[in-house]
Amino acid sequence: MLKLDWNIIWTFVNLIVLYLLMKKFLFGPVTEMMEKRTKSIEDSFAEAESKNKEAEQIKAEYEEALRQSEVKAEELIYEARERANVVYEKTVKEAEEEAAKLIAAANKAIEIEKKKSMQDVESHIIDLTMVAASKVIGKNIDAEANKQIMDDFLAEVGAAK
Repeated sequence: MLKLDWNIIWTFVNLIVLYLLMKKFLFGPVTEMMEKRTKSIEDSFAEAESKNKEAEQIKAEYEEALRQSEVKAEELIYEARERANVVYEKTVKEAEEEAAKLIAAANKAIEIEKKKSMQDVESHIIDLTMVAASKVIGKNIDAEANKQIMDDFLAEVGAAK
C-alpha cells in the first residue's frame, strides 16, 4: 500500500507554490513580452504593406506622368515638324516668286535690249541706205525728207513681215 509521507506532501506543496510563483513572475511577463513582440511584428508587417501600397501608388503616378510627358513630347515634335513644314513651304514659295520676278525682269531687260539693238541696226541700215541712195541719185536731199522716205520704207517692210 501506499504510504503518505509528509515529505512527499511538502514536495507537492512546494511544487505547486513554485509553479504559482513561476506563473506569476516568469510565465506572465514572458507571455506578455511575447505578445508585445508579436504585436510589434504584426505592426511592422502592416506598416510595410501600407508602404508597399504607397510605393506602388507613387510608381503608378510616376508611370502615368511619364506616359503623359511622352505624349506631350510627341505632340511637341509633331507641332515643330508642322511649323518647320510651314516655314519650308513659305520659303520655297517666296524663293519661287523671287525667281519668277527675276526671270520676268531679265526677260524684260532682254526685250528692251533686243528692241534697242533692232533700233540700232535699223538706224545703221537707214544710214547705209541713205549713203547708198545719195550715191545712186547723186544728190543728198534734206534730212527730213530722208527720214520720211526711210520710215515709209520700214513701214512697208514691217507690214510685209
